[in-house]
Amino acid sequence: MSQYILIVSNWKMNLNIDTATKLVNSLKHKTQLKSKLVKSIICPQFLLIPEICKYIKDLENTYLGAQDCHHESSGAYTGCTSIELLKYYKCKYSIIGHSERRTFQNESNLEIFKKAELLKNNNIIPIICIGEPKNIRDDNQVNDFLAKQILGSIPKKLDEVIIAYEPIWAIGTGITPKNEEILAVRNFIENFLKNNGYSDNISILYGGSVSSSNFSYILQESKVNGMLIGGASINQKEIQEILNYGNIN
Repeated sequence: MSQYILIVSNWKMNLNIDTATKLVNSLKHKTQLKSKLVKSIICPQFLLIPEICKYIKDLENTYLGAQDCHHESSGAYTGCTSIELLKYYKCKYSIIGHSERRTFQNESNLEIFKKAELLKNNNIIPIICIGEPKNIRDDNQVNDFLAKQILGSIPKKLDEVIIAYEPIWAIGTGITPKNEEILAVRNFIENFLKNNGYSDNISILYGGSVSSSNFSYILQESKVNGMLIGGASINQKEIQEILNYGNIN
């Protein structure tokens, strides 16, 4: 488990070079991350990574991440991004298995499994997303659904496991599960990993309609180790309030 509260900013397909660098510079001047408490991971679009890596080194407890990588190190894969480029730009983390890629790019658990192995072998920590659609939640099949995703997409040989639980129906909708529901899923994931031969070094994040107004409440009540944040991460005021959490608690 990480000693930090992990705040992963998934910028998705948003911001340009001007707005992205302006946001990062505003965080540099207006955000005071409390040492040993909050770790910020910024995941821009691929073409923004070369520019953002110039600025991020000046931000305390802040690291560069990617939104995805290909499961092969190189080859004839038009439009994809290699692990070698992520290493060149000193990405320390990469999101994989996000529901938007599972849905729109038809990514399989096996592809995500291969990506996790490749990242691990190249000393980049994978942030592996899992989460159920609304019909699975309504049918009370969440645990079975997540168990299949875990077994299919997470290698047991990972030294460090970061899982982002993002119920699909909560992403971008303004709707979040009840905190006791998040806590129940968090406990299930932790116990399932421990009972099935995975690393004890586990961090479990929550994602899905996180904002400055619900961040601290979700964090405290659901016992997660941090958050994967989408829309709020590109809003200067929102992300500053979230990252300053350690200074007001």
